[in-house]
Amino acid sequence: MDFFLRRHIKALIYMSPVDSGVDLIARIIEAQSTIGQQQGIIERTRQSLLRRRRLCIEVGGRTFGHLL
Repeated sequence: MDFFLRRHIKALIYMSPVDSGVDLIARIIEAQSTIGQQQGIIERTRQSLLRRRRLCIEVGGRTFGHLL
């Protein structure tokens, strides 16, 4: 999964403290539903993947996180 999308999903899930495993599962399901309804999220995810791929190629596969 792309880092952009992962951060976005985690932010939705952990807006407030999780009370239980059941609560966590319900939040994950709700986050997936929310992501599917947000316009542009897939395009932003695609752009993030392309940017990371480009940087990886530029540095010859070495660490590039500091360039993001």
